[in-house]
Amino acid sequence: MEFCTRRTTSILLIVTLLASAVATPFQTAFAGTPGDDLKQIEYKYYFRGKYQQAIESLQTFLARVDLTEPDITRAREVLAASYVLGGAPAMGKQVFGRLIAKNPGYVGPDPTVFKSEVVDEYALARSEYASVALKNAPPSASTQDDVGTAAVLSDAGAHSGKPIYKQWWLYAGAAALLLVAGMAVGGDDGGSPLPGSGGVTVGVTVH
Repeated sequence: MEFCTRRTTSILLIVTLLASAVATPFQTAFAGTPGDDLKQIEYKYYFRGKYQQAIESLQTFLARVDLTEPDITRAREVLAASYVLGGAPAMGKQVFGRLIAKNPGYVGPDPTVFKSEVVDEYALARSEYASVALKNAPPSASTQDDVGTAAVLSDAGAHSGKPIYKQWWLYAGAAALLLVAGMAVGGDDGGSPLPGSGGVTVGVTVH
């Protein structure tokens, strides 16, 4: 009887230890607030160069349901950096691309915190996103209005020509009137006007 009791106690102890060992990683991963747990992952893995462990821990972290948008953004930022520095820059750029697509206002990783390789991959992801957005963007109403207005003004200019004060016929007509008036004055004196004799001299400049 005593032997059976000891055996049962040993079995219960082993089961308790196994359950504790299985539960420990989950308890460690979700021990505190999202912000505290994320900092723990960063300092325990990322900043120590353990990028594969950082990637695995961050993927588990991102599966949580109690994350805020800043937590998600920061976690994906560190995840992208872990991919880049861990030898998979294309994966890092892809994570940055998804982050930009979800939040176009994301300004990128802090260059004082993250290495230049990480910042460069973000720049590539941002450039690709801008290129795709530009190709897929429909012409805006203001752009169409500007084009239409320019066309109307161009057509009006072609039909109207120069302003009236620059028309040659205006000055030609004025010159003709002055010439007739001068000849009439000369006729009253009995001859054509001579230079210096009080006649009218007309000079016309046509533009």
